[in-house]
Amino acid sequence: MPISKSRRAVALIACAWAAMLTTAPLSPAHAQTAPSLEDLKNEGPRTLVVHYRADPSERAAFRAFMAGPHAALLRKLKAEGKIEGFRTFFSWYAQPTVWDALVELRFRDFAALSEWNRLERTMPGGLSPEGLKLGRPVQTVLADAGWSGGSNGADAQAGSSVYYVIPYTYQNAGEYTDYVAGYGVPQYEGWLKAGLLSGYEVLMNRHPVGDPDPWDALLILRYRDQNSFGRRQHILEEVRKGLRQQPAWLAWHERKANIRSEAENSIADLIAD
Repeated sequence: MPISKSRRAVALIACAWAAMLTTAPLSPAHAQTAPSLEDLKNEGPRTLVVHYRADPSERAAFRAFMAGPHAALLRKLKAEGKIEGFRTFFSWYAQPTVWDALVELRFRDFAALSEWNRLERTMPGGLSPEGLKLGRPVQTVLADAGWSGGSNGADAQAGSSVYYVIPYTYQNAGEYTDYVAGYGVPQYEGWLKAGLLSGYEVLMNRHPVGDPDPWDALLILRYRDQNSFGRRQHILEEVRKGLRQQPAWLAWHERKANIRSEAENSIADLIAD
């Protein structure tokens, strides 16, 4: 019988990051892993992910607002040292249960988050009164950067990239982090090597407690361009052909349906960073 999230909450964070520290990704050297357990204990999460929704009639205006005035606010906060960086995504399509905009905020340390919390008192989700007329924050998640690889920052090709965002839930945090390291990262690195991806990032919800959760883990895949995204399934299968020769990877593949559940995916553009 699956273990409920409320029963596993006490040990969740310790198990997740202990596993992350003891499991080396089966991938090239440029793949990056999570901060150390000591860092997490001492400082807390350094990433905040805010989900926004807009009525379909306001989507176009809300996108313009998030790419314009809201991005200008975030760039000002970055220049002032109040945030370390940000990415703003906007989904291709209006979907009934999925965000329209998603903002990933990065902070120097957990203490720096207090600046954002002060802003939230008068600007929920960082939205001005103008922005709140067009859209609204619906979920905010304190997260840790787990694994990443390739390029996830601003560069000359950012405007042509296609982002595929996949939320996951799981029953056992330790098992899930072993699974990402042993099954997920080798695939992401293979897709990078094949030229399909420019970058990837896995975020872990620091407080995945309660039902329902927005997500326990969030995978953000950056495809080089629309043509690469269109070839996604073909390259995915090509990379998996090689990985199937590795017994450890194949064992994870055969068990994955019992390890995690995948919620509705989003295809998005990066509209500001």
